[in-house]
Amino acid sequence: MDRRSAHELSLLSMQSLPRDVYVRQEEMPAGHYFPAHRHHWHQLLYAVSGVLVVDLTGERYFIPPEQAIWLPCGCQHRVFTEYGADLKSLYIDKDYQGIADRATVLHITPLIRELILEAAEFDAEYPLDSYENDLMQLLLQALGCLERDDRYLPWPVSPDLTALCHRLYREPDQVETSEQLAASLAVSLRTLDRRFRRETGMSLKQWRLQLRLMQALELLNAGHSVTQIALELGYSSPSPFIYMFREQFGMAPAQYRNRGRQAD
Repeated sequence: MDRRSAHELSLLSMQSLPRDVYVRQEEMPAGHYFPAHRHHWHQLLYAVSGVLVVDLTGERYFIPPEQAIWLPCGCQHRVFTEYGADLKSLYIDKDYQGIADRATVLHITPLIRELILEAAEFDAEYPLDSYENDLMQLLLQALGCLERDDRYLPWPVSPDLTALCHRLYREPDQVETSEQLAASLAVSLRTLDRRFRRETGMSLKQWRLQLRLMQALELLNAGHSVTQIALELGYSSPSPFIYMFREQFGMAPAQYRNRGRQAD
C-alpha cells in the first residue's frame, strides 16, 4: 500500500483501525457538512487552517487552528465549516485512555502540530518496527499532556430556542434586543431568560456575547478585516469589537490573526 492510500480507506467499510492511530486528511470546502454520526474509536478533530464548528447534544464548539477537539468513542457529533478548513482527523484505538471520557478542547502546541502534519503522510499500515510507529507513540503520549479548555457555546434543545439560536448564528449582525426576541417567541423577557438559563446555564445576553466571540474567530481565520468583522457582528464601529475581543482573549483581533500567520 503506498503512502497516499492511507487517505483512501473508506470509514464506512472499516470495522477496526489499521493501527493504533490512523490519520485521515481532507480539504473541506466552504459550507461543507458532516451529518450526525459516531465512531467505534476515539477521534481528534484538528484543522490546520479554518474553523470547525462541532455540534454535540446541547453544545456547540468552535475549533480554530490553535485548538483541536477530542471526541471519545461513541460520541455523536456533527461537523461543519462556514469558510472551509484543512482537516486532519486522528482516529485512535478505543483502548487509549490518555485524555478524557467526554468531549474536550485541547490547545495544540507547535510540536503537536508538526507531529500531526508528519503523521498525516504515513501509510495506513505503517510498519510496527519503524520510525512511523515511534512517532505515533510519541504523539499519543504528548496528547495526554496538552492544556485543556472547556470554552464552548451551550446550545438549547427545545425547538423554539434552538430555532432562535440558529437564526442568531445565521444573522450575526442581528441587533434585536432581548425584549424584541422574547416578543418574537410570544413570551415575556422574564420567561425567555428563565428558560434560556435552564437550558444553557447562561443568560441570553451572555450567550450572544459568547456567540460573537466564537464567530469572530471564524471570520478572523477566514481573512476578514477587523472593520468587516465588527460590522458583520453588529457593532457600529471597530472600537467596541476590539475592546470586547481584547477583554476575552487578552489580545487585539489583529494580534490574534498575526499569531496564526506566524504559526504557518
